[in-house]
Amino acid sequence: MIGELADFVSRLFDADSWPARWVCGKWSEFHGWLYIISNFAIGAAYFAIPLVIFILLKTRKEEMPFKGIFWLFIIFIIACGLSHFMDILMFWYPAYRTSAVVLFFKAIVSWITVIALIKILPGALTFKSPSQLELIIQERTEELNYSNGHLKKLHNDLDEFVYSASHDLKSPVNNIEGLLRMFEEEIDAGKFPDKNIMERMHLSVSRIEKTISKLTDIAKIQRNPYDDIKVVSFADIINEVVDEHWKQLFQPDKTGVAVKTDLKVSNIEYSEIVLKSIIYNLVSNAIKYSSTERPALIKISTFIENERVAMTVEDNGMGIDLSINKDKMFTLFKRFHDHVEGAGIGLYTIKKVIEEKGGTIQVFSEVDKGTTFKIKF
Repeated sequence: MIGELADFVSRLFDADSWPARWVCGKWSEFHGWLYIISNFAIGAAYFAIPLVIFILLKTRKEEMPFKGIFWLFIIFIIACGLSHFMDILMFWYPAYRTSAVVLFFKAIVSWITVIALIKILPGALTFKSPSQLELIIQERTEELNYSNGHLKKLHNDLDEFVYSASHDLKSPVNNIEGLLRMFEEEIDAGKFPDKNIMERMHLSVSRIEKTISKLTDIAKIQRNPYDDIKVVSFADIINEVVDEHWKQLFQPDKTGVAVKTDLKVSNIEYSEIVLKSIIYNLVSNAIKYSSTERPALIKISTFIENERVAMTVEDNGMGIDLSINKDKMFTLFKRFHDHVEGAGIGLYTIKKVIEEKGGTIQVFSEVDKGTTFKIKF
């Protein structure tokens, strides 16, 4: 074997052991030249393809994925082209040893390329088609448009937030400033400050603290409030809210507040925290703004409307003049009755969380007859 290998290498380019292909067999001129020209055309294409790939690799500025595979393809295709040119050479110079080396080289490169392709196959299968990429771009564009719209809305909310907060804080701060002047005047006059001044200062500070607390609550609702989506029972939530309002519902100096339900829809897949916040705020408002002219009644109903779950919270309280206040119903720090304590953020809060989930809230009201809030989830 070693002797044969040494002889093979020493006579690698010799052609005296075989006849030229033209004289081996019965080749016609047409058949022979058809064979030669076809091999030449194929060989030339095999050399042109690597040239195009090489130009692509050199001119493309972005990093090409699987760049090593491209170089393997270049070498493999050149080896294929060489074998075709060797086939042509055999017609005049039968260097079959050289041809065998070229074929052996092509075989090695071929299997290296196959193994490399198998290794990159999982990664290559993750590549997206042009139609898939177009769909992804479309989805990302829609997400960006939604985010831009959301940011614009947040910007408008922030403007309203800052204006309302400064307005709501300004009154108690001015009040404290005036009381401090009165306090200083009392001291300068050698008098002990009136206890009423101190009490009013405490009340103003308390108002500031409550306002800051409410501002914190508003900031929280800008975050995603839907982290606890599950099937929620309307009856369970209503019972919880009623239990938490039992003092207001059954005050000894009043006839009490009746809460009735008509639940045609028992459950909903929703955030338990958000649903409770909605019902809590609406029930609280109904209790606070109940009429002194008649026993208070709150009715909570659920039903299906246009294939969506809907809920109404009705009361027979003081009502609101919507011809004047409809556009102000859900704005920050807006209150329509001053005889009871409130911060004016409840309706703003529930409208934000309802719309965040794609829902809507409407209000119907008539002065001295009552108010109805209708929510579509």
